[in-house]
Order: sequence, then C-alpha cells, then structure tokens
Amino acid sequence: MRLLKKIGLALTLGAALISSVALAQQQQFVNVLTGGQSGVYYPLGVALSQIYAKAIPNTRSTAQVTKASAENLNLLQAGRGELALALADSVSDAWKGDAEAGFKTKLDKLRGLSATYNNYIQIVANADSGITTLADLKGKRISVGAAKSGTELNARAI
Repeated sequence: MRLLKKIGLALTLGAALISSVALAQQQQFVNVLTGGQSGVYYPLGVALSQIYAKAIPNTRSTAQVTKASAENLNLLQAGRGELALALADSVSDAWKGDAEAGFKTKLDKLRGLSATYNNYIQIVANADSGITTLADLKGKRISVGAAKSGTELNARAI
C-alpha cells in the first residue's frame, strides 16, 4: 500500500511539474494603452509593442487606441493593460484620486516607468482674434483636446 501511495504522489508531482512548465511557456500578452490614432501616444505605443513582441520570447503585444491619459490610468488600475502612456499631471491626479480629473478613487496600482518625452503646452490664437493674453481667453470657445485627456486637464489648470 505504501508503494502505491508513493507512486501516486510521484505521478501527481510529475503532472504538476509538467503543468507548470506548460503554463510558463504559454504566450504572454502585453497591452500598451496609448491614445487617439492622431496623437503622439499611439505611434509611441505601437513602436513599444513591436519592441516587446520582438524582445520578449513568447509574447503577443498590442497597442490599444484609447482616450489617452485618464482612461489609460483607469484601465491600468483595472488590470486591462500592462503599460500606459500618460501625462505626469494625470498620474499625480490619479494617485491622489482627483474625481474632477476622472479618478473616482485613488489609483494605487500605478508604478512609474519613465519620463518618455518633454511635453509642452502651447496656446495659439488666430491673429485676427484679438487674443494676446491668457486673460483674453475668458468667455471664448477654445479647443482643449479629448474629454478627460491630459491636454484637457492641463487646459483646465491654466
């Protein structure tokens, strides 16, 4: 009887080892959360996903079109992506749980990876508009980017 138990245990351990090796060799997925296809984040995300697919064995990598910073951070928190591109201001708002910026609660699963590029805010007006200062923008219709994007949040801060 003891021999049968030992054989059974050995078979069970062997099956577990084979299963763990098979799981380790399964394809990994990397979803890079980007932004709109016309923005800067999308081509960066596509390039990153191509690098990951080539450099990490057994990996399938994709670049997902999103509404950018706030959505990316919320998706990352929900486990629906492995890497997200976002403005530093948006990351700070997410970490604090700023509801006005699009974060109902503090997002605590975020980890900084890199500063990808310097991002500048540009304010441009038509020469015929008569706008020469920030104060002149009061009461005017302006374009601030996609809703809840980092660009819109920057515009609101200004």
